[in-house]
Amino acid sequence: MSRDLLQKLIGIARYAPTGHNSQSIRWLVIEDATEVRRLGGLVADWMRSLLAESAEYALSMHMDRVIDSWERGIDRILRSAPHLIVAHGLSTMPLSQSSCLIALTYLELAAPSLGLGTCWAGYFTAAANFYPPLQDALALPKGHLPYGAVMIGYPMYRYQRMPPRNKPEIGWR
Repeated sequence: MSRDLLQKLIGIARYAPTGHNSQSIRWLVIEDATEVRRLGGLVADWMRSLLAESAEYALSMHMDRVIDSWERGIDRILRSAPHLIVAHGLSTMPLSQSSCLIALTYLELAAPSLGLGTCWAGYFTAAANFYPPLQDALALPKGHLPYGAVMIGYPMYRYQRMPPRNKPEIGWR
């Protein structure tokens, strides 16, 4: 996937609303699949440490199964994605987290129009906020936190329609 295509996608996401129109979202694109895999390994290391320190929590998040898969060569952390996009912002700015999440949502919604597939990287985002070795590997600017990340690549399958959704529950007054 070309850098131009990733830049175009992020260019679309930049139109997402931000609190006070701060436009404070910063992006980190990991475009090397080997580096994405290495970062996944750091997430696996974080999970192992959580299993040792907070087993109940780690088990409730199925981290034991994820680690088992990782050790068998199955990547359930970053799904063998070729690229990873991280949205980050200043930790001292109260609206950074919501602004980053909204922008990533725009990015996810726009990706199929460019022939791309995405998946939210929840395990990665959690580890990136709590595991110093992963924070060091990301090397974000001082004072920045990673508020969300998506794996991105060309989808393996093409769907003819959206998956069914529940009817909205609406209260009217």
